[in-house]
Amino acid sequence: MRRLIPSPAMIVACLALVLSMGGVGYAATRIGTKDIANSAITSVKIKDGAVRPTDLSASSLAALSVRAYTYVTWQDPVVLDSARTRGFASVSRPKTGVYCLTYSDDSLDPGILAPLVSVDWDGSAGANLAAYLSKSAHDCPEGADLGVRTFSFTAGNPYRPANTVAFTVVVP
Repeated sequence: MRRLIPSPAMIVACLALVLSMGGVGYAATRIGTKDIANSAITSVKIKDGAVRPTDLSASSLAALSVRAYTYVTWQDPVVLDSARTRGFASVSRPKTGVYCLTYSDDSLDPGILAPLVSVDWDGSAGANLAAYLSKSAHDCPEGADLGVRTFSFTAGNPYRPANTVAFTVVVP
């Protein structure tokens, strides 16, 4: 029976592997916060989920938070869902497909904010529906901060305003 005798190259390779593994472990225990230069770690190098809200400053949290949001139903009378509303005081529907919303917080400036509007398909009636932001609040009474227009589309026909669209507004 033949015995397997490692070659000198194999011995050197195994020794290098063992030493390199030990060196990484040693370095990991010796490198601290003071050893890392400011701005040296980029977002690509941070593991997903590693940064938590408690790791962020108050100003960073404020920049990432939602300032206002609301859910508007389409049934009569049109109302804000109080359980899903913050930062909005009221909603009205002066004509078909036109919703007028007012902020409850005076610090929210409609001239510089960029609200997002999304159709709630489960809460709406019909198909091929759309909800669009109207920052000018056209057709809304004086004092309204923003308007939302809702439409229903039918193949081969022009769009038409619709009162059957429930929607969500988010103000980042």
